Amino acid sequence: MLPRPTPHPAFGAVRLAVTAFLAVHVFISAWLVATVEGAYTEGRPAPTEVHSLVAIDKDRTMIDVEIKKATSFFLYTLIRDGDASVPVNESGEQDAPRANNGSETAPSESTEEEQERAWLDLGRQSVMVALVVLVLSEALMLTGMRWRHHVRSLAFLSTLVVFSVVFPACYMLELSGGEDEDETATNTPGAEIETVSFVHTNSSSDVSLVWLGLQLDAGFSGYDLGLVEEENRTTVAASIPEPGSEDASSYIAFESTFQIQLGQNLDSLLILPLVWYMLPAPNLRGPSETDLLNEEE
Repeated sequence: MLPRPTPHPAFGAVRLAVTAFLAVHVFISAWLVATVEGAYTEGRPAPTEVHSLVAIDKDRTMIDVEIKKATSFFLYTLIRDGDASVPVNESGEQDAPRANNGSETAPSESTEEEQERAWLDLGRQSVMVALVVLVLSEALMLTGMRWRHHVRSLAFLSTLVVFSVVFPACYMLELSGGEDEDETATNTPGAEIETVSFVHTNSSSDVSLVWLGLQLDAGFSGYDLGLVEEENRTTVAASIPEPGSEDASSYIAFESTFQIQLGQNLDSLLILPLVWYMLPAPNLRGPSETDLLNEEE
């Protein structure tokens, strides 16, 4: 372990300057970055690749989507029958939610946008407050307050929690828009494709930890009824087509990797505990009673 220098009053100004610099550096950088890498590995759309990047900072949410090798995917969308589907059940349960949704009043677009901005604004405000409190807690170290070390440690831990838990949670709430889970699942395009237009599906997912974030590896495969002749769809839905047959060419596989990470500059905050150790604060409250007794002896 590195030897700790002797406390000196001048260290306080250096610590405060470093803390303020890191806080400003983090404040002007991206706070949350989400990336999606997807590719069709088998079937008519292959080898189309999809690359998406979402970066959130103090002012705005930036989204960049890029599709590579898209010729096969565009041909696939032109060839397939978008109306091809098989009934999920015979009891008419699919029609009931549609009737209920028709009787409900849909929320206006302005109301949804206000809710989304409210969640993101709350997350951004929590980050700004956390950074300001972190700098103020370091300024508090220049005083003789009794519990100033504990206040600084609490402010540092609170800042980490805001960046790693509070702000990502606000972003996820902004994405959900406050809708019910059932309604969201029904309105998701992927859910409709998997349950209606695709048969004999197989999906997999694996969650792992990465530096300052999470990674989700997911895969999906199945037979697209939109590529099957109308008179053969019932047969394909009942059993898997034989390999080499014309209907077997409707098989499609897709793999994707989703990463959500804190901004790359946020790990610079982890330098602060090292700064505290290398630049210790002196005892500004004066000598203790024990020290005075030792001097008298």
